[in-house]
Amino acid sequence: MPLSPVSAAWVAEAGESMGFDLSAADAERFARGVNDELDGYAALDELAPADASESVSVRDVRAPDGDDDPHNAYITAFEAESSGDGDDDGSLSGVAVAVKDNIAVAGVPMTCGSRVFEGVVPRRNASVVDRLLSAGARLVGKTNMDELAYGPTSETSAFGPVTNPRDESRVAGGSSSGSAAAVAEGSADLALGSDTGGSVRIPASFCGVVGFKPSWGAVPRDGFVDLAYTLDHVGTLAPDVETAALGFDVVGGYDARDPSSALATEIPVGECAAGLADAPDVSDLSLGVPEELLSDHVSEEVRERFRGAVATLESAGATVESVRLPTVEDAVYVWNAVTNVEFAAALRRNGLPLERPGPFDTARYDAASARQSAAGVGFGDVVKERALVGATLLDRYDGRHYTRARNVCATLKSEFDAALDGRDALVSPTMPVVAPEVGAWRPHEYDADADEGLDVPLAYNTRPMDLAGVPAVTVPDGDDGGDALPVGVQFVAGPYEDARLLRIARTFERVRDGDA
Repeated sequence: MPLSPVSAAWVAEAGESMGFDLSAADAERFARGVNDELDGYAALDELAPADASESVSVRDVRAPDGDDDPHNAYITAFEAESSGDGDDDGSLSGVAVAVKDNIAVAGVPMTCGSRVFEGVVPRRNASVVDRLLSAGARLVGKTNMDELAYGPTSETSAFGPVTNPRDESRVAGGSSSGSAAAVAEGSADLALGSDTGGSVRIPASFCGVVGFKPSWGAVPRDGFVDLAYTLDHVGTLAPDVETAALGFDVVGGYDARDPSSALATEIPVGECAAGLADAPDVSDLSLGVPEELLSDHVSEEVRERFRGAVATLESAGATVESVRLPTVEDAVYVWNAVTNVEFAAALRRNGLPLERPGPFDTARYDAASARQSAAGVGFGDVVKERALVGATLLDRYDGRHYTRARNVCATLKSEFDAALDGRDALVSPTMPVVAPEVGAWRPHEYDADADEGLDVPLAYNTRPMDLAGVPAVTVPDGDDGGDALPVGVQFVAGPYEDARLLRIARTFERVRDGDA
């Protein structure tokens, strides 16, 4: 298909956006040069057809109704099993797995929680989906999520909020809201989510399940739609640590299509679940509680429940002491600067995956780009506002806040290293509050008039780990009998200590349940 020629006026405008000072004659001259070259690019449409998956059989793709989906956990329901080299005796044989709707499943629409991308259907699976199928998993649906993964409660989803299976008047959390609700309600044994500022751990904590965010790069993101490339993680949600670890063993590890996954070679992926049998004795644990994650922003209810969990560890022999992470207090705007700039840049180029080497599912990218160009006006207010903040930082301030924020990430990582020196893990409340009621959250960083402690960002205790790239896992405290809502206890380890962190989380699970 021939490419349309450009005008001198378009060249002048494009040049101005890049800082070129083009005269009218320059614009005419460069337009001729550009147009002379454009015809050659048309051949690429024939040379590079879309890469299709042949190892998946998808059946009964549908939008579930209320009877099938009481908490609005799913955008699309279906049945998918391997029709190729899947292992009937694999580690996930027969396990029902739900996949967040920003991860590609061939033959199933991928909306990213936005009406803008309705009708975008990948032809190739994400790498993690291929790995699930090869391990014998049975995929059951694509889960609801905040629009483009921007939101902590699910209320920015164009498909409506996900309600909490523990209390339908409450949110499930976000942005991996449907994944947490699916596990909590029992429609999935395991789910995949993504975590840029807490989006696995927030809903896991609110819904009372385990949520594991690995080290950055431990799980490949080929076939995944980014929110912020340098902060995005794919993680697992499950009823218990063992199942979360089993899922990580399957989806983690090196993938040439994601350059960041080279870091995964330092992690014994494939052995984490088996290693839980060697979980340390609680009396051998030395833990640090970061003061900044247990300050006045934590509600009294959560504070007391967390102190009870720590007291249980101490009474069983663990050593627990206070530590400092001073830069956490500045993490809000550090995270915002990185995320909003990367988010705006990606939206501007219609999701073009410049950070990855390919090969790509060109059919998906073409469809998503066309939908955004035609229907981008349909994005919700949070997406628009956050992208405009990023564009402002890029255009008016030359992106300098982004580079400074990246430097602060290195500072924060050093603080985690220091706090962990001589200790097995850090421990904190995962969330400062229990799950808010639907409608209580406001999509702004601070709301001094909000109820239920919502006068700080809900992700205050989870974002620092994304900024530092360190692994973190949330485990229910277990003290939620009667009408009490779930509270998560978060454990954090050093970079690439994912297997060790999961063993520590398993030790807490045993102590919590009285098995240690």
